[in-house]
Amino acid sequence: MPAEEAGVALKNTAPVGDSFRARFNLLTKAGASMVRSLPFGGAVGVVVAGVVLWFAPNLVPIGWSAEAVLSLGLGGGMVLHRLVDALFGWFFEPAQRHLRSRWEAWIQLAKITRYRKRGLIPPGDVEDLTGRIVRGDVMPKRRRGSSGG
Repeated sequence: MPAEEAGVALKNTAPVGDSFRARFNLLTKAGASMVRSLPFGGAVGVVVAGVVLWFAPNLVPIGWSAEAVLSLGLGGGMVLHRLVDALFGWFFEPAQRHLRSRWEAWIQLAKITRYRKRGLIPPGDVEDLTGRIVRGDVMPKRRRGSSGG
């Protein structure tokens, strides 16, 4: 049975162009800016939808276009991300802030150690800088907009 009669839902909807740039320009400027501004959940949803389209196209209902599947993945991923953030954000946000603070302190302390070994910082300044870094690690600054409750 030919593909046209089988009701194949997926087809190439890209405009036909003869120029080299038209063939290899996968994203327009508007599309590129939209992709950069996607939240994490939306990006994961688009990737999952792409994997379904690529490896399991038989899961796509007959008559659905690739754009519809990608849009459903985008929307579903964003909704799932919001739900996870609403339910578990109280745990993830402080843990992320703690890990970020710990990483920055580790880098700064490693720098101070290298500078001290080379004799570039006087011992009194080393103690002062180390104290500031430790205090910053213990009491990290909160991001703007984070609730304090």
